[in-house]
Amino acid sequence: MNKLNPVFTWIERASTWTGKFASWLLVILIACIAYNVFMRYVLNAPTIWSFDVSYMLGGAMYLLGLAWVLQKDENVRVDIISARFRQRTRLIIDVVLNFVLFFPLVFFIFLTSLKITIHSWKIGELASTTIFYPPIYPLRTVITLALFLLLLQGIVNVARSLKLLAKGAHND
Repeated sequence: MNKLNPVFTWIERASTWTGKFASWLLVILIACIAYNVFMRYVLNAPTIWSFDVSYMLGGAMYLLGLAWVLQKDENVRVDIISARFRQRTRLIIDVVLNFVLFFPLVFFIFLTSLKITIHSWKIGELASTTIFYPPIYPLRTVITLALFLLLLQGIVNVARSLKLLAKGAHND
């Protein structure tokens, strides 16, 4: 396990970096929307690109932040029942649920996203939601990379939980 610590540290740094990067995408998203609102309502000249750029930035921002949220354990959960358990029991539940739910789901979504991304690059796919028709394969690539990072961060979290279990987690 100690030999993997540099790898785990690198994954956690990557999660933090992409999460912080994603948070700055919000500034760009707000600027795009504000520009479109100004153009539409003040100058009566709406943009053709704003909607596409907005959903691409929003999607990238959301997905790139997932690994950081998982790393910081800031995801939304209802702890009404698990809060009553000892730390060791909570760790066991987390590990089991990660193997039963998280890993299969994220791995399946990652593989599906990878297949779609490869196909998108091959055909030079364009978004067809508006008349702007921007290339969609960069967004698909970001989605796939974000899912891969989420999967790696999940592995790190489970490994750390298993390490705590091996050391013998105490009551809170």
